[in-house]
Amino acid sequence: MNDNQKLALLSLAHLNTVLIEQKQAPLDNKKAALAEVRWLIEAGVVSMDNVLNVKPQTVITGGVDNDLRDLLNDSNAKALDAVRASSVALQEVRNLNTQAANEFGKYRSEFKALADSLVSRVDAISKPDTARITNEITQQVSALFDQFREQATPQQLKTVANAVPTFELQRAADVFGETACLYDGVDFGDLMVAVWNDSAAPAIVDDYVFNPAHLHQSLIALDDPLPDNVWLAGERGTGKSEFVTQVAARLKRRLYRINFDEALERADFIGGNSIESGSVVWKAGIVAQAIQHCGAIVLLDEIGFARAQSLAALHALCERSPHRSITISETGERIPVASHVVFFCADNSNGHGDNSGNFAGVREQNSAFIDRFSYTLYFDYLPQDDEISLIVNRTGVTLDAARIIVSFANVAREKARAGLLTQPPSLRQLFAWARSVKKGLPVRTAFQNAIINKFPADCAVELVGVYTSHINESDFKLALTK
Repeated sequence: MNDNQKLALLSLAHLNTVLIEQKQAPLDNKKAALAEVRWLIEAGVVSMDNVLNVKPQTVITGGVDNDLRDLLNDSNAKALDAVRASSVALQEVRNLNTQAANEFGKYRSEFKALADSLVSRVDAISKPDTARITNEITQQVSALFDQFREQATPQQLKTVANAVPTFELQRAADVFGETACLYDGVDFGDLMVAVWNDSAAPAIVDDYVFNPAHLHQSLIALDDPLPDNVWLAGERGTGKSEFVTQVAARLKRRLYRINFDEALERADFIGGNSIESGSVVWKAGIVAQAIQHCGAIVLLDEIGFARAQSLAALHALCERSPHRSITISETGERIPVASHVVFFCADNSNGHGDNSGNFAGVREQNSAFIDRFSYTLYFDYLPQDDEISLIVNRTGVTLDAARIIVSFANVAREKARAGLLTQPPSLRQLFAWARSVKKGLPVRTAFQNAIINKFPADCAVELVGVYTSHINESDFKLALTK
């Protein structure tokens, strides 16, 4: 549709409204009004778009006195002008409102900047330059220690070195990895942990898989100069000892491990008299040495095999008290426990003995001793996929072969839980089996040497039954080559 056609469709009132807006008298003939509007467009007085967008007004053209008609039309034109003036005024109000908002935003930003500057100045007044103070203290201590070192004996220097804690705080995720710090919607990756720089700390095993919940609880237990002791319970081969070892390795803390058995005497781990150069001298055992080393982690392994009277000496050491110490009866010397020293206890039971019959010789522990361990963590076997990956990483067997080994182990574990088997193969035995077949030993021979020969006869029968029903040797051999 062209412009002429569009104009022709406009009403007389619409056309007269255009004429009135251009200060011309309205007409009572549409043809004449159309011609007049077309002329205004062609003369460039008004655009086609403006004509089409005009809102038609009632225009008095005929049927009344000319003077009255002119008066009414004039009034209508004035009303239109008033509406336009109101629109202009409203837009000015809006512009003023926007300007006021911008001004307010500017003043608010300036006020915030002023407030931040004031806070910084207050902080500068209330908080000293810690770096400068630390540097000055370090220099003063170094100067004093240089004087002490010139006069002290090597043993005194060693004692001082062990007594002074040196560590730096790092994020748990940076020390243990992001994955090890996530469980059940909990993320403790930002937890700050003390990382020591003890050159005698255990070596890190890169493929060790932490139980995140156990790790979280243990790091909380360690987060104090007077830490909480932790009891680790669970089946053999579930990684209790290795858990403590790898915590110590990543935190770079020295680990002292004592393996208990029923023959272990107090003198073996606390210390006792011995003959040296013809004289009787008291020599510190591993525990007496450990408690003097700031930041040490002491692992009391297989504690369930120890006799109660042998452990009595540990009660005072494991007490969560700033006065924890031990008095050496042979010399009368009191040895306090150094800062940050913590005790971990590993046992197949939770300290209350073994009712399953799986762990012969495991004793029930004194409740007062158990109570000195704030937390008890129960260890179970690794999730299947993690255990398969670990066997692959540690032994080099193929993924399919490791899957067969873990499948066998899971069946044996179920039988142990059902009471049909005294105890299942440990993870260490699975490693040994995998290493042997990887190096060419026949599958059955490796199984016999790594697992069957380590169990009593009643277990051996059941384990052979599991092997026969769940291990296809041809498939196993094929899996080793994939």
